[in-house]
Amino acid sequence: MKKVFLISALAVLLSFAFAQQKAADVLKAQCAKAAVVADLWHGFRGGAPRAALENLAVAFNKSHADEGCVRPINQGGYRDLSTKIKAAFAAGNLPAMAQAFENNIALYLQADALQPLDGKLSSIAELNPLFVNAVRFDGKLYGLPFNKSVQILYYNRDLLKKYGYALPRSLNDFVSTAKKLSKAAGEPVYWFRPDTSTFAYWFFNMGGKYVIDGKVVVNSPQAVMALTTLVNGVKDGWAKAITSGYINQNFGKGVYGFSTDTSAGYSYYLRAAKFDLGIATLPGSGGKPGYGLVQGTDLIVFKDIDAAKQKLALEFLDFVSSAKAQALFSAATGYVPVNLKAQDEPALQDKLMDNPDFKVVIEQGNYAVFEPAIPEWEQIRFDILGQAITAAVLGKATPKAALDKAQKQVDDLLAGRIR
Repeated sequence: MKKVFLISALAVLLSFAFAQQKAADVLKAQCAKAAVVADLWHGFRGGAPRAALENLAVAFNKSHADEGCVRPINQGGYRDLSTKIKAAFAAGNLPAMAQAFENNIALYLQADALQPLDGKLSSIAELNPLFVNAVRFDGKLYGLPFNKSVQILYYNRDLLKKYGYALPRSLNDFVSTAKKLSKAAGEPVYWFRPDTSTFAYWFFNMGGKYVIDGKVVVNSPQAVMALTTLVNGVKDGWAKAITSGYINQNFGKGVYGFSTDTSAGYSYYLRAAKFDLGIATLPGSGGKPGYGLVQGTDLIVFKDIDAAKQKLALEFLDFVSSAKAQALFSAATGYVPVNLKAQDEPALQDKLMDNPDFKVVIEQGNYAVFEPAIPEWEQIRFDILGQAITAAVLGKATPKAALDKAQKQVDDLLAGRIR
């Protein structure tokens, strides 16, 4: 019976997606008459991800008639979400579920607040093990990989064709091609945002590690080399730092050639591009794709909630991790399908038929790397390392000086000398 409900519910999801009905209105009506309501706090402000999540909830609730209702509630962006969850700990009004990064999970585990998920999800063996292993702490599963994006290479096919250059496949070729194209075009063609995500691509593919012998290190030789590459790219005229808005929002303000950016932005790139946009796996080494930073969140279930809500929450996680649900979610949003069987589903097959390039996103998901899953990483990522990267790219400090300063701040933070 459960399988029948799943199939019929997903059919409802399709009908909502194509009819573009307001799922929020349907959810309000569903939850108003449900015996049990489990809130899901999330950080999707809008667009396809929020619509897809709400449609998944509509479909799930349909399968539960009036017995139970999952209610997605936006809490702003991801940092807003984590801030509000911390406040909810103090106030004692946690939701049943929430989105969380791996470092958020580590923080919530310090409060012993999460429900272990081992043995509670029927599709767990079908999920990408890279994503699953990232949410295991001390051998226990505390999150369900959900909306996962990975860095890919975006490029301008028209520009490559115009000047007769092939798509770069190695890190060295990437820099060389960007230099040659920039010289031919008369301006920088590799566009990047001076943040930790862009830095991570160069850092990890130059052999960098953030944790060395149990210590968080942000000023390793590989880190200095990665940041120096970006700084020199700007100085030498082959790289352009985008400091206002997203990269796709700046199309038309120069000659765009390449960017290393999240796959979650694919639909936005497509809408903005007035040229033939291509995507590819990241340039790497040894004939293999480069490693792309994994972004996006997991779904968690809080432990100290009503048993009925907890049961409903676990059923919802089981639902959204199925191959069918993941195929639909991926096709609608551009996120990597976390269920490996999703690519065999009609929804994703149709997506690949309409846009064969999308297979790049699936392939890149096999060459993925995570940032450290430690409670302090959010602060390190944005307020320490991110600031250092920006300072160096903008010429306010040398790469080494910026990273050495960041290392001192990291050491102080982890030692409790600063907050």
